[in-house]
Amino acid sequence: MRIVLAVTLMLAAAGARAAEPAPASAPELDVLALEEGVWDAVIEFPPAKPGEKPTRATGVQTNTFVTGKRWIRNDFEVDAKYGGHGTWGYDPRKQRYVGIWVDSNTDYIRLDEGVWDAASKTMTWTAELRQPEPHPPAKYRMTEEFRGGTRVLTMTAIGPRSGKEVPLGTITFTRRAAR
Repeated sequence: MRIVLAVTLMLAAAGARAAEPAPASAPELDVLALEEGVWDAVIEFPPAKPGEKPTRATGVQTNTFVTGKRWIRNDFEVDAKYGGHGTWGYDPRKQRYVGIWVDSNTDYIRLDEGVWDAASKTMTWTAELRQPEPHPPAKYRMTEEFRGGTRVLTMTAIGPRSGKEVPLGTITFTRRAAR
């Protein structure tokens, strides 16, 4: 009986600690606030072949906080042809930003890890991109530069065998004015 009572009290205490609110703000969480809001996007993809013009598209990204401003949710729609959704936050154990991403072009969940450089106001995300068989996954890097009311996201793949960087595109986000 004493063991059952002790275990019950330990579980109750652990539940009470888990229910305590997390700190409202930390420097790591303030970085996420830079992305909050609605952003108009202009996307530019490199030419498919030499001599061709880049491909352009437009879209809208909406970033909202969830779960007490510890995580930010990203909803991205591009010209009604592409949709993607992600969630990002800071993992104090890894001392990195972490996130997931799913979209209408892939059949898997992409796992991201990011590092913030406060001096340059740049977030560098890395992940793996699954490729068709028999190709191994490629490394993927997104570099996001914050410039006040704009953010520029540059996407690059790194060839698994060659190590060669391949530009995948650039997205320039402009924050919409609050209405």
